[in-house]
Amino acid sequence: METNIEKPKMKWYLKPVWVMIAILAIGPFAIPLVWMSPSFKRWLKVAITALLILFTIWTINASVELYNTLKAHIQSLQNELNQ
Repeated sequence: METNIEKPKMKWYLKPVWVMIAILAIGPFAIPLVWMSPSFKRWLKVAITALLILFTIWTINASVELYNTLKAHIQSLQNELNQ
């Protein structure tokens, strides 16, 4: 006797490929998709979340550092032009 028990179909946006595309496109805003996706094991969800948070913190720090460097260069150029 054969039973045709169908698995509930996974929504397209919870498939691993689309979750990874979302991570690349919107970064940490894709974390809820990672946690809703049944394809990832708990340890992988934790690892992806931690990496995204660390990458986001690094990106923010790098942006602030770049802003300060550019601000200093622009100020030095303005000082040279005013002399």
